[in-house]
Amino acid sequence: MNDLNNELFLRNYGVITSGEQEKLSNATVTVVGAGGVGGITLISLARMGIGNINVVDMDKFDYSNINRQMLSSISRVGQFKASCAKETLLDINPNINIKVYLEKLVESNAYEILKGSDVVIDATDNLVSRVIIHRACQKAQIPSVWIAVSPPFRGGVMTFTHETPPYELVLRHPSYNKQLTPEVIQQISEIKNQRAKNSIEFGALEDWAESFVRGDAPWAVICPIANIVGILASFEAFKVILKRENLKPIYAPDLVKVNLADLEMVKVETPANGSFDNGYL
Repeated sequence: MNDLNNELFLRNYGVITSGEQEKLSNATVTVVGAGGVGGITLISLARMGIGNINVVDMDKFDYSNINRQMLSSISRVGQFKASCAKETLLDINPNINIKVYLEKLVESNAYEILKGSDVVIDATDNLVSRVIIHRACQKAQIPSVWIAVSPPFRGGVMTFTHETPPYELVLRHPSYNKQLTPEVIQQISEIKNQRAKNSIEFGALEDWAESFVRGDAPWAVICPIANIVGILASFEAFKVILKRENLKPIYAPDLVKVNLADLEMVKVETPANGSFDNGYL
């Protein structure tokens, strides 16, 4: 199998050293969510040579996933996303050690699922789950990569550690230092409704935003933006693992801001007051 690894990652050499490839092979990355962003993130991690990957997702594929989720296909509709991820990743590299969690990450199981990770990638689409992920990672001193995708063509990526400002402060969540009571959960959930309405300013369709807020429409995402953001997230994990002095992750509160409608489609932005309004990202 070592000979196979040498062949699989031959073209990594010259970009990274054999010692750095070994670091990737020994690293453990947990990806929470195996959908649009998570699917391409997992594929990219496998193709870079990450040797240990944990996949957390309890959902099954449906037809609405086909437009953007790279692990999905007509033949996989009705199958568990995390199980399909394992099948695909082992077909890319049979040496990968993969753990699948067909369950929702919640406060009571977060530590057990995330412990031992070198990096955690938050590829969920639920803002409450994100709070739980980044709280658990900061407490356990595990770097965590945050992503966002917003209509029509926007996204963002940033990396948190126990030394950066916490997720809920950087993104101005009302939940900071509070228990996740039903009232606080409702306040967090409202942020996504605000983001939907604010997306109209960037070119999202007003009819869609109104339908989303009413609960009549899903979050709108097209293939390129979801997958670009996922690739950027995988590269953040790559940088965290290699620990090169000249290749630093984009640590919070700095943000990799993506807007494919801009001439400068990808840029790093530092917030003037140390935080961003998550309702606009």
